[in-house]
Amino acid sequence: INVFHRASQNTFGPLTEIRNTFERIIADSPVPVGIVAGEDPILVEELLDDIVAMGFDFISLYGHFMPASLVERRDITTFFAVNSDYSLEEIRHLSQSFFGDILELSIIAPEHYGKRLSARDLAKYNYIATHAVAPTVVPTQKLVYPSDVKSLYRTGVSAVMVGAICYGRDPEKMRQVIKSFRSEIDRL
Repeated sequence: INVFHRASQNTFGPLTEIRNTFERIIADSPVPVGIVAGEDPILVEELLDDIVAMGFDFISLYGHFMPASLVERRDITTFFAVNSDYSLEEIRHLSQSFFGDILELSIIAPEHYGKRLSARDLAKYNYIATHAVAPTVVPTQKLVYPSDVKSLYRTGVSAVMVGAICYGRDPEKMRQVIKSFRSEIDRL
């Protein structure tokens, strides 16, 4: 909510505009449901109680958008996201800290979105994952194929968050791609 999603080129408005959609998703989903709650720590803080009351399982925010009060909340799981502006040293420190339950590795620079996943990317994920205390999640900011799951697993990351770069906007393609990723994960 209250955010522009660079990878999909979508803008999401305030919670009041899409609350009913979220409530249906949460009610119908057999898996945990999370939310990216925006880019303004003050507004995020104002919305936290509503987000928890709606039944979201987790909240994902870049560390620089995460209000300090969220660090101590235990009624929702937090994804502490880092981007390409964070140094590897800062990420290594954060990966060993208490600031989030899960570390989201959104470390690809925007000008490289959609390009093919490289061995260098895997090496960076490996460096962070081997130092991390918290589980690490890699969003597909680059073009990642289901056949890359084994290599990602070998880096030590805990999960892959498959997104728009991999499946576009077509719901049928989304289903097919996610099913293919699931199949590769099940082979591990």
